[in-house]
Amino acid sequence: MKGMKFWFLIFILGISICHGMLRAQNVEAVGTLSTDTIVPGEQFGMELNFRLPANFQVRWPVFADTLSTAVEILNRGTTETSETDGEGNKIMRQQFLLTSFDTGWLYIPAISIQFAPEGDTTYYTAQTNPLMLRVQPVAIDTTAAFKPIKDTEKVPLTFAEIYPWIIALHLIAALVFLVFWFLRRRKRKQAGPAEVMLPNIPPHQHALEQLEQLRHEKLWQQGQLKAYHTRLSEIIREYIEAAFPVNAVEMTTNEILFALKPLNINAEALNKLAASLELADMVKFAKAQPGAMENDMSLNHLIDFVSESYQSILPAGETEGKEDEA
Repeated sequence: MKGMKFWFLIFILGISICHGMLRAQNVEAVGTLSTDTIVPGEQFGMELNFRLPANFQVRWPVFADTLSTAVEILNRGTTETSETDGEGNKIMRQQFLLTSFDTGWLYIPAISIQFAPEGDTTYYTAQTNPLMLRVQPVAIDTTAAFKPIKDTEKVPLTFAEIYPWIIALHLIAALVFLVFWFLRRRKRKQAGPAEVMLPNIPPHQHALEQLEQLRHEKLWQQGQLKAYHTRLSEIIREYIEAAFPVNAVEMTTNEILFALKPLNINAEALNKLAASLELADMVKFAKAQPGAMENDMSLNHLIDFVSESYQSILPAGETEGKEDEA
């Protein structure tokens, strides 16, 4: 019996010594809240501090998504350890972002942290102080009049939102261009090869013959205005491309006039060409209905243009008459 009392005293003495050693080492775990009162869904912070000797080892707690049934963890910061202070202690710290949707007083239980002296396999447990949080419902003034529902707020568009639409529009434009180019090329192939000029017939002579042939076909007199002016435009474009360094078949009216301007062609002839081509464009694209005088004048203007413009490319001192005599 005396032996049992002796060992019991030794056990109590050992616990007292260990407790005294721990207190002497200033082991302390403290939890603090950034506020003690919130409304449902409001976010608040909690900081966990653990002070212990620098040479102690720690088993830091692993946290799930909640601290209690009513308190949720939104974010867990990393665990930070301070430098050793003058008393040989260090402080381990971790911050949390929390929220709760329940109302009333909420209890946040103490958090257990295990520690042991360096090299010791026996771990002790330190606990933080439990915390209380008040979640008070939002006060509603039942005496106030009902307010109208507010419209949704307009947020300005950002470049990141517009950028996909810009890319899409460019792709659509490229696709439309490719389809147009393919159909145009296909139409040219179906139309067959362009009429080939005989090598021994000058471009101006060939164009004049075609214009006279068109006059005799009497297309506009038969109501075929579009066919008539389209043929006029084709004949003169083929002539310009054959006689001058101008890709007239692929050009618009304005592009043709701009390309011919630097050449040695008198202004009156260019004005006649412009009048005929512009009238042809109006008939083809705007469905204009010119009268008999305008139809005849367009053909005559082009005959004058061919005759006068060809003179500008003859060698100095040579005329069309001399060429014909030869």
